[in-house]
Amino acid sequence: MNINKIVLIEPKAPGDHVYKTINMPRLGLPLLGTILKKAGYAVNILLGDSDSLSPSDIMSADLVGISTTTSTAPEAYRIARYTKSKGIPVVIGGIHSTFLPEDALPHADFVIRGEAESSFLELVKALEEEKNPAGITGVSYWENGEMQHNPGQTCWADVNSHPVPDLTLMDNYLELSIYPVVTSRGCPFDCSFCSVTPMFGKKFRYRDNELILDELAQYKDKKIFFVDDNFTANKKRTKELLQGMLDRQILPIHWGGQVRVDVARDPELLDLMQRTNGKIAYIGLESINPETMKSYNKSQDVEEIKEAVRCLHDHNVAVHGMFIFGGEGDTVQTIRETVDFALHSRIDTVQFMVLVPLPGTPLYENLSAEGRLLTRDWQFYDGHHVVHYPNKMSPQQLQQETTLAYKRFYASKYFLQNVLVTGGKTALYRALGWWLIRHWEKQNQNYQHLLEKFTQPEETSVPLLGQKAKSALVVSEKTPLLNKKNLQVNVSVKKDVIYLRVKGIVNKSNLKELYRQLNQMVPAYSHKLVVNTEGVKFASDKAARRFSLYLNNLGGRVRRLEVFCRVEDGLHNILEKYIPSLPRFEVLFTNH
Repeated sequence: MNINKIVLIEPKAPGDHVYKTINMPRLGLPLLGTILKKAGYAVNILLGDSDSLSPSDIMSADLVGISTTTSTAPEAYRIARYTKSKGIPVVIGGIHSTFLPEDALPHADFVIRGEAESSFLELVKALEEEKNPAGITGVSYWENGEMQHNPGQTCWADVNSHPVPDLTLMDNYLELSIYPVVTSRGCPFDCSFCSVTPMFGKKFRYRDNELILDELAQYKDKKIFFVDDNFTANKKRTKELLQGMLDRQILPIHWGGQVRVDVARDPELLDLMQRTNGKIAYIGLESINPETMKSYNKSQDVEEIKEAVRCLHDHNVAVHGMFIFGGEGDTVQTIRETVDFALHSRIDTVQFMVLVPLPGTPLYENLSAEGRLLTRDWQFYDGHHVVHYPNKMSPQQLQQETTLAYKRFYASKYFLQNVLVTGGKTALYRALGWWLIRHWEKQNQNYQHLLEKFTQPEETSVPLLGQKAKSALVVSEKTPLLNKKNLQVNVSVKKDVIYLRVKGIVNKSNLKELYRQLNQMVPAYSHKLVVNTEGVKFASDKAARRFSLYLNNLGGRVRRLEVFCRVEDGLHNILEKYIPSLPRFEVLFTNH
């Protein structure tokens, strides 16, 4: 197999999320791309989704690698299936596929589990030489129709042997507003909800400070973010790094990083943060409820949080407090008290995330064993949607109270609360938070209905109800959805799959009516949709284009859209002709 060009893809999470406005990549693919480039391969890194990725970029590749988190897995799988349908080999990696390779492999040719810096290049060379990948650490693959999983890594990667990630390999490099820099891997604290320790180990692996300083030199006078899970874990080392930035005069105009509350106990470290233009500290505060903190395996208390905020503010460092709602001790009242605490302690910005049982974590294993997972629809594992049964409230209450918590903290009357403490940017960030939560709420107004579906027994028939419908529409086998002179559409529902059979001539008039009917019937993101288009004809090229764009739009509303047609009809060529990006639907062929 001849491999010259490798395209690496980082799918975007669907919909609105807390990092929507931050244009900064994760470093996994840039690091892999740099290793591949040094080995002589042409590499292009794409960040996007089906709406923004160009088919031509993918079709130019000899091999495609896709990195996943849990919430981006459905989009990764969609891209992978499209790529495979074009005869291009696909490799999936990342945290989600590491812990659930059986979930990822049906959509790909190979899965790489764990740290991929050595195994990915080894896999590429094996494919070139047409060798079996049986001996490559951490690789899962297909053999004679069966899944094979090679043993995982037995030792952790040497982070000092890695090259500096070449961010210019990314297609949007010139659009970056913040540049990521990593100084360590691993974390010894082992919080029950966090997948960092299972993925990267309990011991910190530090990069040499001189290597980091050489990397930072290219970002002088730019904004950077230290992406370590705890940038100040080894305070002596962090202080040496910051002092080195001062000595070599390679200061960014602004830097931020994730720290713990114990940063407040070191005045020298706080002074160095201020002198090197450290402007914001992201702190995993998690909760103010002792019972919840215990269930998270998090060792800190409320007084430590208050002291940390005060000390950081004294050094002109803003605080972004990250809280998690839905722990074992959380109630409606504790959520409301957390908002009071965040406002009274003058935290600059907050992140109120719903507890997410990520695969690979003790939390996931425990809730799964107890039957407390509402769904395994991974797109909702983003920290903004409730996906488990809380202990002391209903899923609907947790979802509602989290949204209300955001709206209270980011209320317009608090925009200027911290301007005299950490400057005018805090007001801008709070205004942005005000807009984001209202936009998210509008986009996800159907999710409460979906929670009702999740919490009902599987065998219970749940009526379909869209946001514009005034009453539930219950459909049975072959219910006519549209019956006009030239076009007939029948609909049936089995479990959470909607089946449409479309026959006749598509024109502007009946397509508009079909769109209206389905828009009323189908809740966003809640069903799989199968459309059988055998025998469909188009009244004009314009009608064909409208139908293609309509299907693509519909594909963004449902979990998965499959379009069945006959090869001889040539409909698949028409559909792809009018879609400029990756289709949100998959074209499959009937056997007759």
